[in-house]
Amino acid sequence: MTEPTEQGSIEGTLLRGGTSRGLYVTPDQLPPAGDRRDALLIELFGTPDPLQIDGIGGGNSHTSKVMIVEASDRPDADVDYTFGQVGIDTEVVDWSGNCGNLTSGVGAFAIQSGLVDATEPSVELCLYNTNTETYVDQEIPITDGRPAVRGDYRVDGIPGTGARIDSYFRDPGGAVTGRLLPTGNRTDTLRVDGDDYTVSIVDAANPNVFLRARDLGLDGTELPEELDDPDLLSRLELLRGAACERLGLVDDRRDAADERAAVPQIAVVSAPQSYERVSGGRVDADGVDITARIVTTGTPHHSYATTGAMCLAAATRIDGTLPAAVARDAEGNTGPVDVTIGHPKGTITIGVETATRDGDLTVERVRVGRTARRLVEGEVYYRRPVE
Repeated sequence: MTEPTEQGSIEGTLLRGGTSRGLYVTPDQLPPAGDRRDALLIELFGTPDPLQIDGIGGGNSHTSKVMIVEASDRPDADVDYTFGQVGIDTEVVDWSGNCGNLTSGVGAFAIQSGLVDATEPSVELCLYNTNTETYVDQEIPITDGRPAVRGDYRVDGIPGTGARIDSYFRDPGGAVTGRLLPTGNRTDTLRVDGDDYTVSIVDAANPNVFLRARDLGLDGTELPEELDDPDLLSRLELLRGAACERLGLVDDRRDAADERAAVPQIAVVSAPQSYERVSGGRVDADGVDITARIVTTGTPHHSYATTGAMCLAAATRIDGTLPAAVARDAEGNTGPVDVTIGHPKGTITIGVETATRDGDLTVERVRVGRTARRLVEGEVYYRRPVE
């Protein structure tokens, strides 16, 4: 079949990792890093458009993502990967952070693409994330020489069950800013429109800004449609922009949506609570260590961003932060622990390993279990630029 001259195409795979879906490609399919690469991805995803109807994006932050994956030349890694958060309403691709959900699909894509070999019953890979310059150890179950799909592991926010993929993020503190507590403080005050808000800014896997739900007039158990309020989301974006400015990520907080759309993430936290899940059923307060809601690229998340969950779980271990103050039996605990977070579709459990070095708390590793599977593989079309 002759390719239309007005369109070009790249070879890629749509893959669901955790509660996100994204386009996985090898670097040879895209231009080098820069404006041309960003423009091509914006075209492929159908941005700017809240529905992304003329592209492969799904009109929300957890389906407007790209992973660039290749075999690593590093002696201590098997695979290198680079994550891009593609804007929806704005023509921007944010390369500054990582995605925990889509990380769960990196090993599977690498195996399916022949970048690494697979042997049963499982493969252990070391992944290197170029965005944050951090390493992830990943175990992928193998069936018939391919990444397993069927299993009994359940991820709240995904129907049914699948084969569990465990990812261990090494030394995640300061992934973007270089410090676990980027400002040096356990709490900070941000002023927005004349009002002061107490926040905790923590950087583990990705930087996050945490607020108490009650400080925004929330009870903390709201579902996404209740949080989808223009005034509330505008206030949260102003706070996120103020944090960006405080961290030196932008010069002007008003530019954060364009220049730093994906990170830091922003979340509201509260003590363990019982509530009705968005997909039916109930989360019981006795089954969670903390209740939280997260907003990503201006949209209330349908469940919880995985890197955000890693950061939140780590923050519950840091005495004096807002998450530690409301989490169950959190303050003063060190060593390996599991932290269960209540989100709109259920729960997510993150393993956290901490240690004290020279009197300071460090986060050694965080662990998350996810499932992943390939959905579509083939050519993805874009309109060629008019010359």
